[in-house]
Formats: sequence, structure tokens, C-alpha cells
Amino acid sequence: MAARRKTSKVKSTARKARTRAGKAQANVIENAQHVWLAGMGAVAKAQKDGPAAFQEAVAEGLQVLTRSRTTAEKMIRDVFESAQGSVQTRFGSAREQATESWDNLEELFRSRVQKALQQIGVPNASEIRLLTKRVAELNDNVKALSARSAKARRAPAKAKRKV
Repeated sequence: MAARRKTSKVKSTARKARTRAGKAQANVIENAQHVWLAGMGAVAKAQKDGPAAFQEAVAEGLQVLTRSRTTAEKMIRDVFESAQGSVQTRFGSAREQATESWDNLEELFRSRVQKALQQIGVPNASEIRLLTKRVAELNDNVKALSARSAKARRAPAKAKRKV
């Protein structure tokens, strides 16, 4: 009888493990579906609120820019005030650090604005240049075609007059 109890305990433990694994798998699938639905909702919201989201991103970027500028200015002031003895040496270092920080911030801001513009479908500078060039070519083609058609209309009229 001892062997039977062991077997039933093993079967019971295996059954519990399978149940837990099934629940874990169901949880993973459910979480994946939630993530998918959240992504779809974000896409729908971005499509609906595109221009507003862009304006919001610009406003947020300006706030970040203002905060970082005041923080950078405060840091520079603090560095200058604390380093009265070796102003020239530290000035160059502080200026380099501030410039580097400013450049990094500017690049971050530029990339975020570019990303927001891309998401709402605003063309970039190279696309606009390409479109401008194409429009100019099309204008030239239209002018050439209208000049040809004008000549073609005049030629039969002149031929009838001579007869």
C-alpha cells in the first residue's frame, strides 16, 4: 500500500504541475494579447490625435529645453563661483562640459521632434526637396506640351489660309 500512496502522490504532484503550467501559459498568452491591444490602441490614438500630439511634443520639448538651459546656466554659475582661484583652467573645462551637454540635449530634442513628425506623416527636408524638383520638372513638361499643342493648332490654321 505504501507504493500506491507514493504513486498517487506523484500523480497528484504531476497533475498540479500541469495545471500550474497551463495557467502560466494562459497568463502569458493573455499578457501578450494585452500588450498587442495596448499597441493597437496607441496606434489608433496617434492617428486620431496626431496634430495635437505633435503640438504637445513641441510644448514638452520647449519645457525640457527651458529647464535644461536654466539648469546648465546654474551649473556654470556654480562652477564659476566655486572656482575663483583657477578661473581660466576651469572655465575651459566647464565650457566644454556645458557645450557637450548642450549638444547632447539638442540632439535628443531634435531626434524626438523628428520622430514625432515622422509618426504624423510630415515629410522631411530631403523629401520636400525631391518633391520640389519633381514639381519643377512637371511644370517644364506642361509648358513644353502646351507650347507644342499651340504650334499644332496654329499650323493647320496657316495651311488653310494659303489654300
